[in-house]
Amino acid sequence: MKRGGAVLAALIVFCAGVAEAQQLDFKRISRSGDELLSYRWKGAEHHDHAVAFTLTRDAIKEAEASFREFSMDAMWRTLELDLRDEVEKFGNGARINLSRNIEGLRWTLQARDQKSADLLSQKVTERLEKSQQSYLRTYLRRMVGERRVMVDFAAAASAMQSPLRAVAKALGDVPDVGNDDRDRIALALGFFQEIPYAVLEDKQRRGGDFLPGPALLAQNRGDCDSKAVALAAVIKTFTRWRKFVVVTMPGHAILAVDLPAQQGEWIVRSGGRQYVALEAAGPVMAPIGNVGNVTAKYLRDAREIEIWPLN
Repeated sequence: MKRGGAVLAALIVFCAGVAEAQQLDFKRISRSGDELLSYRWKGAEHHDHAVAFTLTRDAIKEAEASFREFSMDAMWRTLELDLRDEVEKFGNGARINLSRNIEGLRWTLQARDQKSADLLSQKVTERLEKSQQSYLRTYLRRMVGERRVMVDFAAAASAMQSPLRAVAKALGDVPDVGNDDRDRIALALGFFQEIPYAVLEDKQRRGGDFLPGPALLAQNRGDCDSKAVALAAVIKTFTRWRKFVVVTMPGHAILAVDLPAQQGEWIVRSGGRQYVALEAAGPVMAPIGNVGNVTAKYLRDAREIEIWPLN
């Protein structure tokens, strides 16, 4: 998600009167084929918690590569190469001229006759659609409408569930935590809140601002949508019958789960279900159903939020 200075300022204002999640210790130890990650933090209830787990080095490298390599410019370059390849293979000497504008990739064809140009144009259009969808799936993105590219939250949460299974197990083994869904979700929420918040947007790369879960944990940093999706992947493992949605709003994103709401908790409604808000971004220790001032403003008004089901 894109973040502006106004959003960050509002988050800081919210933090001023509320305790921040406190990470007491983080260690990353490289071993043969995997990384041992350990965390210690003070939760909202002022109890110290500690977890340790291993993630495979391959999962971390794949997640870091996804973050590093994706950009809109890289997508356009890939598509341009694919379209040139299509014309070279099937154009029978035709030429393609490519250009980009605010609406995306555009082309003109120079062929022997109009019939050849029409047939080749159909092939180029099909190749463009196929190549674009393939590129976006590789980087857990999707097209919304004709011009908008965003994280495919459902695909990303599903893809991360297996790599982050060790995280769910470690959190499930934390002692002195209740066994019901609310208690376990509260623990997982606090765990992700205490991971340092980082603004990941890079305007030069345009769009490479989503850090998949294994990289988020190994680098010990994350932003709102990266944390929300990783949190969903983890808690889906030990609350497998619960439904989840990501709620987006200008400059921000939260997770929400279909827990029974308690008095005063922020909720969203979609598809006949009610979801309780989970403000995973941190650094505020926001318990289940509590959100920051910015989030509350958009949830209250509801006109500028979008709800994306995860399951």
